[in-house]
Amino acid sequence: MKKLDKEKLTTAWQRVMAKYGNQAAVAIQFVNDDEVLATTNAPSFRYETASTVKVAVLALLLKKTGGQLNATQRELTERMIRYSDNDATTTILENYLGGMLSLQSLYQDLGMDSTTASSWWGTTLTVPSDQLKLLRMIYCNSPANYLSDSSRAYIKKLMGEVAISQQWGISTGKSEYYLKNGWRPASDNGKWEVHSIGYVPNGQESYIIAIYTRNNRNYASGVSLVEDLARATQNSI
Repeated sequence: MKKLDKEKLTTAWQRVMAKYGNQAAVAIQFVNDDEVLATTNAPSFRYETASTVKVAVLALLLKKTGGQLNATQRELTERMIRYSDNDATTTILENYLGGMLSLQSLYQDLGMDSTTASSWWGTTLTVPSDQLKLLRMIYCNSPANYLSDSSRAYIKKLMGEVAISQQWGISTGKSEYYLKNGWRPASDNGKWEVHSIGYVPNGQESYIIAIYTRNNRNYASGVSLVEDLARATQNSI
């Protein structure tokens, strides 16, 4: 496997962040490597997950049910991941997982120590390197057997089938990808949180990646920042 040029990638990320000026953070890990490379222009800052948290919701539901979803649960999870349906997400948490704060059990199990469940799922706080722990469980089976192979395959399937209108972010410039994006006006100032997490097949350099941004002036600017960081990643590995 090609050795990651950490200095080149970090410089490329920093150049993009400087261009936009608002808070941003990114983390990447090759699926065949234990090393995480992360960069931020806002140290110690945590981001509201918005809809990226829906991957964690699905993972917890599969954990709780042993991967045996009934027809209603399958419909809800498909709506939640493919179309980012908010009502489906709330229904899953309230009807099958015990409420919004139930997500904390998954974060503890996966060692996501900088992620904190909230009284509303969209304001869960996190950092990109924590999201890589969730993605590594799904795409690399680490920790081993947290979910069954069939459960992990189900998450991957849905993340590979998101609605066309939501196929932006880490997917930019790629023909194959598995993602979940998040976007919403921030709870405190109305500026936009725009994020993208997922897995990008790339031969021996296949990788998981998480990009979080805050205080974007609008949705379009946030998408542009996320995609510029994704392109910088692709061009540097």
